Amino acid sequence: MRKSIASEYFRLCISLITAASLIVAAAMICFSVSTYKRDRQNQLEKEGYYARRATTEMIQSHNMDTEYLEQLYVTEQSHIEASFTLFDAAGDYVAGEKTMIGNTQSRLGAQSMEAADNARSSGSFDISTMGGLFDSPRVCLLHKISDGGRTYYMLSFMSADGLYAYLRNMVMVFVSIFALILICMYPMLRYAVDRIIKPVREMTLAAKRFGEGDFSEKVSIADHSEMGFLAKTLNEMAYALESIEENRKSFVSNVSHELRTPMTTIGGFVDGILDGTIPESRHREYLTIVSEEINRLARLVRSMLNISKYEAGEMELQTEDFDLTALTIKTVLLFEKRIEDKGIDIQGLDADRFYVNADMDLTQQVIYNLTENAVKFVNKEGFISYSFGCSEGFVTVTVRNSGEGLRKNEIHRVFDRFYKTDESRGKDKTGVGLGLSIVRSIIKLHGGTVTVRSKPGEYTEFEFTLPIGSAPARREN
Repeated sequence: MRKSIASEYFRLCISLITAASLIVAAAMICFSVSTYKRDRQNQLEKEGYYARRATTEMIQSHNMDTEYLEQLYVTEQSHIEASFTLFDAAGDYVAGEKTMIGNTQSRLGAQSMEAADNARSSGSFDISTMGGLFDSPRVCLLHKISDGGRTYYMLSFMSADGLYAYLRNMVMVFVSIFALILICMYPMLRYAVDRIIKPVREMTLAAKRFGEGDFSEKVSIADHSEMGFLAKTLNEMAYALESIEENRKSFVSNVSHELRTPMTTIGGFVDGILDGTIPESRHREYLTIVSEEINRLARLVRSMLNISKYEAGEMELQTEDFDLTALTIKTVLLFEKRIEDKGIDIQGLDADRFYVNADMDLTQQVIYNLTENAVKFVNKEGFISYSFGCSEGFVTVTVRNSGEGLRKNEIHRVFDRFYKTDESRGKDKTGVGLGLSIVRSIIKLHGGTVTVRSKPGEYTEFEFTLPIGSAPARREN
């Protein structure tokens, strides 16, 4: 059974309120009992003062008159709440109130007398049965009176019913207050819980929709608290997932298209050769086309594997310091025939030497892809220029070609996998649309950046950066 956050939170709040109320109640009861005891002790001390003084004078004058003490105690008790009883050193009754004692034993307990001995002149105060002297607890104050030879104990006591009635009333008051607090707090707690849980429920439903691939509706929580931050993060995650999903669909669609076209061509030509539709005299021609399509499939698969390794971080860089200018010249020479066929003017390769610290093979792949891209789309008898520079620890390389250029809506997509502009679809018959994506992945792997700029009808320019390297030390003759 799924636990509800609302019920858990509600139970927690109720538990905290209950615990706080119990602590306050216990503290108030302890304080009230302490105050009650102090007041009763002062009352017994005050009300028994004259009786205790008269008893002390009589004992110290060695003129013990129990009848006088009885009359004195009765007279004192007639206008005060306290009662008085006198015991000898053995704890036996001597004089005073006897109607309230003797139900269990008539002797004062040794423990009570020891407490009075230790209390000295202040007397021993307690709310108890005095060790069985009373049948129910009493508020008692026991004083030791001695003349040097004989010892007596004078007990002043009163009923403790007021204390227990007070405690019962206090408990009832606290119970009533607690019930009233719960009644008043319930709607506020429900409101607070609903206010907290509502966005959680909304985000839960949104997360479920996102998990099912539905990103049409985002979380709408306009709040600056942690909930609002969480909702914003969830929406950002949804946008990222939506983008990934769109890229995935586009990737699958493009891969399907790129694979289907050469495979259809291969299948059609092979079937034509086998069933005799294509005459034997043209078999070589069509087998050459089949071979080119197979090579195209191989390049596609190889490029897809490489770009997956780049983005997964599985490609280990073999970095070294090398001459980037020389590597660029070497790479451009690989396109010599295509450059001559189109009458392209190559510019900027007479630049100074620039050294980088990078993986030479991967760097050559970047230059090759950008040069191949420039050769494909440069206009006939146009130009391709290379420029080099240094800035903040990086070498900057710019590859620019004249030509039709890119439209504004195409610039931000040229690095996407399989993306081809409308113009390139007519000119690029052999490409698989992964060259620039591979460039971006390799440059990112080196910690550099790659950007594209274009002016429609004039030029397209790619710029990338690589960490600067050190030139080799010169040998002295």
